[in-house]
Amino acid sequence: MARTPSTDARALHPCASPQIESRLEARHIEFAFEPNLRVDAIRDVEGNQVRLTEHRAPKDMVDRYAEQMKRGAVFPAIVVNDQHELIDGNTRTAAARRNDRETIAAYVCRGVSALEARSLSVELNQTHGLSMTEAELRAFVRGAVQEGQTLDAKAYARMTGVKAATLARWVGAMHCRVRADREGVTPDVLEDMSDSVLAAINVAKLRSVFVAIASLAADARMPTSQIKLLVTQANAAASEDAALQIVASARDARADDIKTIAGGFRHAKRRSAGAALHIGGLLRFDVADLLDVAPEKQGETYQRLSTLRSRLDGVLNRAQQEWDLDADHDFVEVA
Repeated sequence: MARTPSTDARALHPCASPQIESRLEARHIEFAFEPNLRVDAIRDVEGNQVRLTEHRAPKDMVDRYAEQMKRGAVFPAIVVNDQHELIDGNTRTAAARRNDRETIAAYVCRGVSALEARSLSVELNQTHGLSMTEAELRAFVRGAVQEGQTLDAKAYARMTGVKAATLARWVGAMHCRVRADREGVTPDVLEDMSDSVLAAINVAKLRSVFVAIASLAADARMPTSQIKLLVTQANAAASEDAALQIVASARDARADDIKTIAGGFRHAKRRSAGAALHIGGLLRFDVADLLDVAPEKQGETYQRLSTLRSRLDGVLNRAQQEWDLDADHDFVEVA
């Protein structure tokens, strides 16, 4: 197929970038290559870029680019929208201005929204120049969530190099903040919570349960694992009242911790916390698994299992005497 003159001219221009063009085409963005866009027509407008203002065109990079341009170095074309607002190319544009150049090569994108421009800015900045900072990437995620967009974590992991699980956690945390604002939960309630805790709270289905768990998580400084378990139990409840009762019971169980924290102290870490991990690990094994021991280790293993059984018998006997086992708890029987 014969190529159009404009396509031929673009392909032959030293500033044309197949890499940039492939990304624009993959996004189905209409664009035109302008070899001589007037530098004084280029505008730096907030909203089209994710790069924080203080990170745009850092002086040392502008100095280096300007010197390279003077010596004949060729840089890829910048990217702007159809209003000539910068999407990508802050340093190249600043270097051109430093050298009093009147024009610069540019890809002019048509019909690109501000969010689409920021998304494109993320991808292009990660493939050349100075990589985005975590704060800049978080700002992009925040903007996408606030505009009601669904972020494809796997796609942006590929673009940014940030793990998909991390991006998903950022998204979940931001959804939680947006939801909290909508439900009247004040920002100070969520202030000290980690992204993983916020993301876990956001999984709560019912509005009233979401508010109650957010309040409890703040008051009791609950870790993510406990939040996830509580949310799972509440979501599985037969009714809203039953779900709220589960949260209320969890609050009652942590009354001492909440009082300690309210007094400005940290609640004491329970001595059983480490043991719980080991017990949970043992419960994953069947009898046959525990008996699969090398012959030379069988005597030692038998002695250790005997000691463990003795201690567990002691724990169970005291628990029957000291714990309130008649309360309405959900016990899971392990075969």
